[in-house]
Amino acid sequence: MDRAEYERLYAESLRDPEAFWRKQSERLTWYHPPHSILDVDLEEVDFSWFSGGRLNVSYNCVDRHAETRPNKPALIWVENDPGKQRAWTFRQLKHEVGRIANVLRAHGVRKGDRVCLYMPMIPELVFTMLACARIGAVHSVVFGGFSSESLRERILDAQCAVVVTANEGPRGNKRIPLKQILDVALEGVDSVKYVFVVRRTATEVAMKQGRDLFLDEETVKQRSTCPAQWMASEDPLFILYTSGSTGRPPPRATCSTRR
Repeated sequence: MDRAEYERLYAESLRDPEAFWRKQSERLTWYHPPHSILDVDLEEVDFSWFSGGRLNVSYNCVDRHAETRPNKPALIWVENDPGKQRAWTFRQLKHEVGRIANVLRAHGVRKGDRVCLYMPMIPELVFTMLACARIGAVHSVVFGGFSSESLRERILDAQCAVVVTANEGPRGNKRIPLKQILDVALEGVDSVKYVFVVRRTATEVAMKQGRDLFLDEETVKQRSTCPAQWMASEDPLFILYTSGSTGRPPPRATCSTRR
């Protein structure tokens, strides 16, 4: 899109927002199309978008492309080592996402539950984000360089019952001990029922019996197909702290974006 096209679309969105966003919404796959595009209550300052609509982010990002172009590369991962990379087609991505979604479901994660992702930049991060969206869970991504204290605050604020991490996170010549940092963060925290660990490197890490599980060992137990949970258009999708913010959300706040 060039600058002129952007300016044209922007002017169109200002001139008739409802018509503009109706047209844009037609690019998505809906289980139930919305009854209205924008519902405004000026007295209460309440704006509702795409009321009555049902859709799923994971389905729109993966399934519809797996149906029409299954062999097209969907994800290309450039590893920490220069020159090394791997790719997944849309068909392969759908199956990876489905297995992890079924792992989460098998361990009690349901629609609206919060899952913390404390991971390096690896394919499993993408798979898990899409898996959460697939079953209606709300994922909270925490930067892999944060301290145990910052991680603990974010787990408690989001009321996460499940955390997905890796044993280590290579960054250039350094290795971030993610699982070790997480263990410190979870000292005295009983609300986290399961921790799934990706083996990013060959380094062994301590595993707490009954709580910690290796993700690869759990995914092989699951089918690669998982039906999508159809969500309301304004259901929460993820939780994300603003960068550098010193503020804390009020109790039980979702701090979420919308679907």
